[in-house]
Amino acid sequence: MNNKIIKNDFFEQAVLKGKTQLLNKFTPSAVERTVGNDIFFEIPKDSDHFLINRRIEQLILSSIPVNSSCCGFVKGKSYLDFLKPHIKGYYFLRLDIKDFFHSIQLSDIKALLGDYFEDDKKSFKYSPLDIALMSLTHSVSSTHPAKDMRGKTILPIGFPSSPVISNILFRKVDITIQKFCEDKKITYSRYADDLLFSSTSSRFLHSEQFEKEISIFISMLTLRLKRKKRIAGENTISLNGYTIQNKKKSNVSFLRDYQQDPIGSIRLSNKKLKTLKKLAASLIKKHSAVSIMENLFGLSFQKFKRNHFPDKNFYRKYARDQLQNKLKGYRSYLISWVIFDDKHSCVASDFLLTARCLIDIYEKNIE
Repeated sequence: MNNKIIKNDFFEQAVLKGKTQLLNKFTPSAVERTVGNDIFFEIPKDSDHFLINRRIEQLILSSIPVNSSCCGFVKGKSYLDFLKPHIKGYYFLRLDIKDFFHSIQLSDIKALLGDYFEDDKKSFKYSPLDIALMSLTHSVSSTHPAKDMRGKTILPIGFPSSPVISNILFRKVDITIQKFCEDKKITYSRYADDLLFSSTSSRFLHSEQFEKEISIFISMLTLRLKRKKRIAGENTISLNGYTIQNKKKSNVSFLRDYQQDPIGSIRLSNKKLKTLKKLAASLIKKHSAVSIMENLFGLSFQKFKRNHFPDKNFYRKYARDQLQNKLKGYRSYLISWVIFDDKHSCVASDFLLTARCLIDIYEKNIE
């Protein structure tokens, strides 16, 4: 693009908020974190780095279109929107992209930002493009525990802007996969690094050739599939505690010709629902907050007193507060299912009945 969307003056006023000295003195302030096998990066919320990152994400990146198949980190969409297109499917396939954010190439990020930010430094040390790159990417330290990441500049997990950038960059891949799937009568949707496919009648999506094609498409961004996270199913598929279930068309020939494709439904998995039911049962039995938090959620006085105070009264208050947070969170979560079904009529009726009962029990115990 010859005409940059973000001019220097706008960048200085809207993104830097008049702090033009940052064009000479800006320094990234990200903190590298490792918890178990999880690697992420954090920007201190009181830093100029965080404010610039957030403003770029909110003022600029959020207005760039993404593909309709994209559901993760998109305003107005949720994980249920990711699943909903597949309720007519009978054959299902979930594929996962390996190291999604951290595998996106710096050259692709630079090319994207180069279309929106001026590279004119004027009399300063840095241009708006330089500041954008430093704010939205991270150069991994030479001492990072993950040796293969040392010295690399990445799109970091943990930055507010990273999901939005990944969706924008993946748009061309989404479009390619979507067109390919439409030609094969396969439904496609994506939530971050999860790719979900379904078909009413074709087993082709379970074939080696299909996965090979998808691998080729995502290689447009030098990405690869994580083979061990592949999930294929017929009739039912469960992903991250959510289940889609459908039935097959009749095998009787004269019925099959006139029968419409069956429409399935979405529900919470039995494993996820089990905890919610146990919580409700404990509330009905008037179990104490301490008992509930210890038996269902692993709270322990021994661990608590190491991190806080060896005070039983304080521990009981902490347990009550934590239980209230759980009740409010689960209540809101279950209400979101009811609201989603009111709009789309795709949630399993038996689960909806259970959800409404649980909501009622939780509400009666919220203080």
